[in-house]
Amino acid sequence: MSNSSPSPTLAATYPFAAQVGGHAGVQATEDNSLLLKPALPREIDFYQRITAASDSDELSKLRNWIPKFLGVLKLEGQLKDSSAVENGGVGNVEVVPVHGNMAPEDKEHLVLENIAYGFVKPCILDVKLGTVLYDNGASPEKQARMIKAAQNTTSGETGVRLTGFQVYSNDSPKPILTPKSYGKSIKKEQLPDGIELFFPVSSAPYPTPPNPIETPESDVSNPGLPPILLHCVLTTLQTDLEELKAIMSNIEMRMVGGSALIVYEGDWERASKALSTSSGTATTEEDEDDEVEVEIDENGQIVLESIPDEAIEEEEEPQAPLCSLSLIDFAHTRLIDGAGPDEGVLKGIQTMIDLIRQRKDKITAMLPSEG
Repeated sequence: MSNSSPSPTLAATYPFAAQVGGHAGVQATEDNSLLLKPALPREIDFYQRITAASDSDELSKLRNWIPKFLGVLKLEGQLKDSSAVENGGVGNVEVVPVHGNMAPEDKEHLVLENIAYGFVKPCILDVKLGTVLYDNGASPEKQARMIKAAQNTTSGETGVRLTGFQVYSNDSPKPILTPKSYGKSIKKEQLPDGIELFFPVSSAPYPTPPNPIETPESDVSNPGLPPILLHCVLTTLQTDLEELKAIMSNIEMRMVGGSALIVYEGDWERASKALSTSSGTATTEEDEDDEVEVEIDENGQIVLESIPDEAIEEEEEPQAPLCSLSLIDFAHTRLIDGAGPDEGVLKGIQTMIDLIRQRKDKITAMLPSEG
């Protein structure tokens, strides 16, 4: 069958503005729903293997913890069939060659869902996981450099490094950015301070990290969520981290240079709506049987009301959850039969569980007591 009509061109893409860690070069589609990430063959193979895994395979359990994989774009010109992306299809998305002036390593791009899509004010934290930061295939010089990097940062002892993050103030459209240099500069004992920076309470003063990216003072006056919303975020993330650790304990892999990506909603109204329409996350540990609706009045005060059955209605438009946890960045990940789980990554996940629990305990003390 001949095709005389020109192939559709790929929609315009732009540098991904909310990237807080990883290497530069990630592009977002015009509507911000998809990401195009330059990828090496090993990362492409990882996504393809997870996608193809049968339900009986332990690998299939990772599908809920990684960005949805829509295929591979070979960026050499025009998109041959846009329906694969538009319809969320999985597989190789072909692009018709137009000119051969791109380097081979620049042509392969993963097409992934944007985890931050749907959030009004996405507070994003990239946490580098693992105690080993070098690939076995790296040169001796690079291995020595990465060993030193692990020893000189929190990675070697705790299995985590706060790569970079952004948070929002409810009354400002601009995020407050904390650069990679902060995570590299702190010691193990300062990790709780970093977690507090990423999970601030709106009524508390915002501690200033070393070397923050300059932001107008009016934008940093009162970032974060009210205690009741933040408590729900932390409770959900603790549960998710514990579930992820259990899954990773049964997968034989080495995840070098990978990260946990945490996103939560920084817009109070949107966060309260996400909470009230979700199942399970609208409760605290102390009140698991009672669903509560969280509302913010015109003075910024929390209003709690019981949810009548008819109040839970269909959303008019898709909405992101209150928070999410994902694994990302698999350029140096190996699936190795017989190797057992990655103990360094498991240590990092446990460190995050402990840090989240500590922060949640502090927030619990701020909640109004039951009268």
